[in-house]
Amino acid sequence: MKLIILLNFFVLFSSITFSQTAINNSVQNYANLIMNNNSLSNAAFSFYVKDMNTNEVVADFNGTMSIPSASTMKLVTTATATQILGRGYKFETTIAYSGYLDTITGILNGDIYLIGGGDPTLGSRFFTKHDEERLFFNEWINEIKAAGIKRVQGKVIADGSLYNYDGVPAGWVWGDLGNYYGAGPAGLTVFDNMCRLQFETGANAGDSTHIRCIEPHIPGLFVQNAVKSANSKRDNAYVYGAPFSFDWFVQGSIPKAKANFEVKASIPDPEYLFAIELDYALNNAGIQTQFKPTTARELGKKSAFVRPDVKTIFINKSPSLGTIMNLVNQKSVNLFAEHVLCQISVKQYGYGSTASGAAYCEKYWQNKIGGGLFMSDGSGLSRSNAVSAKFLTDLLAYMHKSSNGEKFKASLAVAGKSGTMYSIGKGTSAAGIVYGKSGTMNRIKSYAGYVDSKSGKKLAYAMIINNHSCSSSQIKKYFETLMIKMANY
Repeated sequence: MKLIILLNFFVLFSSITFSQTAINNSVQNYANLIMNNNSLSNAAFSFYVKDMNTNEVVADFNGTMSIPSASTMKLVTTATATQILGRGYKFETTIAYSGYLDTITGILNGDIYLIGGGDPTLGSRFFTKHDEERLFFNEWINEIKAAGIKRVQGKVIADGSLYNYDGVPAGWVWGDLGNYYGAGPAGLTVFDNMCRLQFETGANAGDSTHIRCIEPHIPGLFVQNAVKSANSKRDNAYVYGAPFSFDWFVQGSIPKAKANFEVKASIPDPEYLFAIELDYALNNAGIQTQFKPTTARELGKKSAFVRPDVKTIFINKSPSLGTIMNLVNQKSVNLFAEHVLCQISVKQYGYGSTASGAAYCEKYWQNKIGGGLFMSDGSGLSRSNAVSAKFLTDLLAYMHKSSNGEKFKASLAVAGKSGTMYSIGKGTSAAGIVYGKSGTMNRIKSYAGYVDSKSGKKLAYAMIINNHSCSSSQIKKYFETLMIKMANY
């Protein structure tokens, strides 16, 4: 009996020793070393690196462990969209009218329809200069005038029903929803679904603050302000409000003695705001509308909304999907990622849905590279997401070998050079040769991408850590060292 126990112990000890020492190089050894730190004793760490040319595993520390990865989930979204929609795909927004147009008088006995196709770029700060967000309306008004419309004996109806009316993806937390980074996707999106609260703060810490204005103006919005002035130089104010709700509150603190301090928030009903903005642009251009603007969602409250036959005036096309996805991966724009995921759903099922898009992504990659992905949204903001480092690495390797490989790689940030990787690896051997997407949330840090190592090897990597008790900046230093090790591999 003792002999059997000793033999079993020897087998167990040998297997443990083998799992720790089977890979012996500077990358693997450092990964092992950092996890001996006391501040990581309760942390979950998934790390995986492989040579894409030989398929050799360079490093593996819990590589198959699926855990939340924050914004590196955007790699799944953009990789799937690259394969399914194509980088040249463009979102379309349609301006149309219903009813009868008297071509002699220019009077439209009907309504102007604004039909959304999920374009997230209209009036976006990533595509327009400050104070030029509304310039695209000029072209639309010119097209409406060219159609012969001089007066509307009806109203503007905004129809963003292509993406249903879910508001935000399931799994997003209450503390995110009212803030700009928690703006949900909508069939009609404008100004990044973001508004700006302009605060005037007191001279002393603890003083009350005053909201001077909200831009753009959102009729009916009530904001209860509990924000205080503070000695801090940071924006520590948080906006709380649910989609389609016009009753908000904002609390926290912002710097004292400021005449015009800006806090960014999400727009509760982008479809409604878009209707108001187009109606204003029409009337400002001399094309009067008889009734107040409304939305397909509002009209659908009494009975199911059915859009009548309409005549197209103009179709607005977005920049290419490739351009949008570059911003998703380099600037980590949550809203754009969610629109891309919803558009995958449109392509596959005819309607935009976060849940359907995520389910499709899981199925698509399960068939291509296997499991390890649990997807709830397109941006990684939901803590219901989980993915393994091995899955991300295999996805990256798959994209590397695809016809879109070089363009997908070029969509990533570069260590020490650009995007969200600008401040990592700066001045080290990793700068310029480590490509990646970063992810950061409370108690979550991740990076995933490619390495063109000094020795000429082509590596794919992913590193994800959860529930560390040290600072995020310390984790960043650990991960930076891993990148340096990979760069020199």
